[in-house]
Amino acid sequence: MTSAPSLSFKLSSATAPIGAGPSLLYGLVQVEGAAASEPLPSNLGFVLDTSESMRIRLASEAQFSELVKAGYAQEVLTDGIPAYQISAIPGELVAGLPRRIDFLADALRSAGEMLRKGDYFSLVAFASQAACLIEQAPGDEHERLRLAAANLEDLRLGDSTQIHKGLALALEEARRLPGGSLATRLILLTDGHTQSVKRVYELAEQAKQAGIKITTMGIGSEFNEELLIPLADLTGGKAYFIETPEKIGEAFRQELGSALRISYRNLEVKILLAKGVSLRRAYRVLPDMGEFDTGPCRDQSYALLLGDYDPSHPVGLLLEIVVEDGSPGKSRLAQVVLQWDNPEDGDRRQSPRYDIEIERSAVGIEVKDQAVKQAVDRLSAYITGKQALEEAGSARAKEDAQARDAATVRLRQAATRMLDMGEQGLADMFLEQAERLEQNAELDQNAAKSLRYNTRRLSPS
Repeated sequence: MTSAPSLSFKLSSATAPIGAGPSLLYGLVQVEGAAASEPLPSNLGFVLDTSESMRIRLASEAQFSELVKAGYAQEVLTDGIPAYQISAIPGELVAGLPRRIDFLADALRSAGEMLRKGDYFSLVAFASQAACLIEQAPGDEHERLRLAAANLEDLRLGDSTQIHKGLALALEEARRLPGGSLATRLILLTDGHTQSVKRVYELAEQAKQAGIKITTMGIGSEFNEELLIPLADLTGGKAYFIETPEKIGEAFRQELGSALRISYRNLEVKILLAKGVSLRRAYRVLPDMGEFDTGPCRDQSYALLLGDYDPSHPVGLLLEIVVEDGSPGKSRLAQVVLQWDNPEDGDRRQSPRYDIEIERSAVGIEVKDQAVKQAVDRLSAYITGKQALEEAGSARAKEDAQARDAATVRLRQAATRMLDMGEQGLADMFLEQAERLEQNAELDQNAAKSLRYNTRRLSPS
């Protein structure tokens, strides 16, 4: 290994006022570096939804236009709302329409080509039941993925979507290999809602404790992003929205590329807070924004588990720190250190210990560090958009006119925040949702999902 990850910690301000009660400060923790380090071998578990909905034939916009031209789809008005009435389509045309499971099979074949000799992989399929199609296998046996992809067509595990069954089996398979220097990750792909949500979260917690990230991929408009996004956030994985089946392969390549670049395992930021200082909340702000579980507080200390580290994607956390009022002068706010597993011998290594100081004075507090300000602005825009979408969905479901009007305002506010961030496309999508809600129409579920995912990746302004 020629380099190691490095830690930086920036405060929104180095001062806190006295005589005004508790003060809120922001702390930006960033981990970067180690670009020249050697990647570790991976243990990848593919956890794939093969329910009947994955086999439905879907027409692209171009294909649907051809069906309209051929007279197989006619536009009609139903209660004043335009819709399409589909007549019998010849079998040869139906057979030419793609299915999600076909693109999934192609993605598996491509994934096999990316595996290296030192890697390991497994494959679990699920629907109403779960089955392990490939037990732990070395990366140079990737031809088995091609065979399994071809056999997906004949696999029948039921009609429903039982994520917990697939996840439990995949987790069991992943644990068959000792952790050591292997970077273990599960890639969960589904297009539907699931039962036993509580059990899914329990399994995710087990994965987190074992240092296993779960990356989630939701396809289409029917899956439950309110499960898949928190599932990824809890374990430190990534959450993908795959709007059309054609993009499954791209998502697989992107995720496997990151997984195969992991060079350090079990990164952990340890923070010891001084007396009178408390950590209120934490968010992940790099590479994506989302909730971050700080874990328990023990004697004023936290262990913030970041997990496996890909040097091409620096990690950032934004901490909300509350400082009690105190006497004038400089004092220590916290001590911070970064720890990780050394891949050469498995021992824990750590960065130099940083003392974070603050000065209490009569000067009012303000965000002075530009990097922290930028992170706070991005996070604020993300939270505004997330809350606006939640309120809009709730108001539409309840058919509450007053709640609808309030949610419409929130959507327009979110659009303004996106404009402030230079995100014209996202702003237009929020405004479109506001107009639909104002007209008491259904929200565009695809657009709403796209907004939930894309606001997590707001670019620095």
